[in-house]
Amino acid sequence: MATKRVLFTTKWICYVAVLTAMVVATGYIPRLPVLTGYIYWCDFAIFMAAYLLDPIGAAIVGGIGTAFFDLFGINGTAYTAIPSLLIHGAQGFAVSGIFMLLRFFFNKKESEKRETVLAVLAGIFPALLVIVSYYLKRITWDGLAPAVAIAKMPANVLQEVIGLTVAIVILYVCKLKKQLKAAHLLPDFRLEMIGKRKTVPPEPSEQPEKVEE
Repeated sequence: MATKRVLFTTKWICYVAVLTAMVVATGYIPRLPVLTGYIYWCDFAIFMAAYLLDPIGAAIVGGIGTAFFDLFGINGTAYTAIPSLLIHGAQGFAVSGIFMLLRFFFNKKESEKRETVLAVLAGIFPALLVIVSYYLKRITWDGLAPAVAIAKMPANVLQEVIGLTVAIVILYVCKLKKQLKAAHLLPDFRLEMIGKRKTVPPEPSEQPEKVEE
């Protein structure tokens, strides 16, 4: 009996589409002005995608979501679409990848409390990556002086801290991820996109069946 490998399930596609739309929608939430810049709200949706999806899905959500808002948003930031695609795509990929590795090595019993701690730890390095990447982007892409780029970094720090905190509160403090898992609504990258196989029924025989007299 022939089999075909299932790469992306309908559930996975729906999660990626909805979370990407959420990232775009967060761009329309009024940005929060601070002394050195503005705080945007997209990061909490990217962190949520990283904790719910695999690295590929999280990279799509982060990169495409922020790039689409930059292209079609209301803040006149179309020129930053490419940096946003690269920075936040790498952010989603890194958070999800580190999170999966930490869970594999340190949470084989699937303790919810331990997973919460690992989720926080998985977000730290990618958050630093975003902060440094925006510093480099301001120097190279925007043409700002290094001193000015450094002065704007505290806004990125606050944005990452807020984004990580909100994602942890929604998924783990409010038990959203636990409820999704209990209802079998959570996509499983290992089972559904790597290990799952779809059975293909055999083709009907061209020879006519014998009719018993």
